[in-house]
Amino acid sequence: MIKKYILKIKERQNLTAEEAGELIDLMSTGEVLPAQIADLLVFLNDKEENAEEISGFAQRMREKSLKIDTQGLENIVDSCGTGGDKTNTFNISTASAILASSTGLNVAKHSNFGFTSKCGSSNVLQSLGIELLTSPLEVEKNLKDNNIAFIHAPYFHKCTAHVNSVRKELGIRTVFNLLGPLTNPAFPTGQVIGVSRKELCPKIAEALKNLGCKKALVVNGLNPVMDEISICGKTFISRLDDGKIDSFEIHPEDFGIKQAKLEDIQGDTPDINAKIIEDIFNGKITGAKLDIVLLNSAALLWVGNAVNSIEEGIKTATDIIQSGRAADKLNSLRIKD
Repeated sequence: MIKKYILKIKERQNLTAEEAGELIDLMSTGEVLPAQIADLLVFLNDKEENAEEISGFAQRMREKSLKIDTQGLENIVDSCGTGGDKTNTFNISTASAILASSTGLNVAKHSNFGFTSKCGSSNVLQSLGIELLTSPLEVEKNLKDNNIAFIHAPYFHKCTAHVNSVRKELGIRTVFNLLGPLTNPAFPTGQVIGVSRKELCPKIAEALKNLGCKKALVVNGLNPVMDEISICGKTFISRLDDGKIDSFEIHPEDFGIKQAKLEDIQGDTPDINAKIIEDIFNGKITGAKLDIVLLNSAALLWVGNAVNSIEEGIKTATDIIQSGRAADKLNSLRIKD
């Protein structure tokens, strides 16, 4: 069965959503050889995934994941990058998630260790002293008590256990980079997803629509390429709102933000990135690193219906930091001795 799919993808034929789901079933059994999984991932990457395939993979992973009860919670959001841009920025989406939760917005942050970067969201969360949640009950409690929860993907998606070691060994972007943001078991109603290639934006927006997401921004920073809303140049965005998808470009100066250089927003190890986030929230870091967190936080607030525009979101995010609420939220999330 698996050889049939390897050949089909190698010949650049598209899978149906049902076939994509069957592939997830096969890879989750442990009976598919690592070399076969590697062939699938590499050939699929070469062919380039379409929206139906991405939706099919994601839907089956959602079905197989541990379930989280979010009944009674409205406007749950997630901010997540797919990685693979090799820019070595600090963990902007993680900082944005914490900041957005400081407004009272419900944030279910899907996280993982880095596969194509030296510091994934779970890496920096550990350095910040924040617990990675490993069960649905823990997530439900944290969402209700703190309006934010950090969902460490491997604990909730056991079906990918046999794939993760292959991904690490390959060290390249695969379809599973795209699936991380799409398979959040809290089923967010609003999402900001960063991708490393412009052509992925409308595909991911279409997949989100198929999966029932209400409001989303799928973003790709241009020149240099990054999986964030960039302040180094233009960003291409595919926007999902009320069932409709449109695409456009923005520039940081559209929002009164000075254009920066890539080195101004780069990070390094998990400990260094954690210190950057802490210092932004404490008001010790201003300039480009602060600006990119404000802009990306504004986007997250918009998809969560907390603000009516990106401009309003930037003002709200600025007020949150200046008032000390972001720093207070970060400190409240840290594991107590």
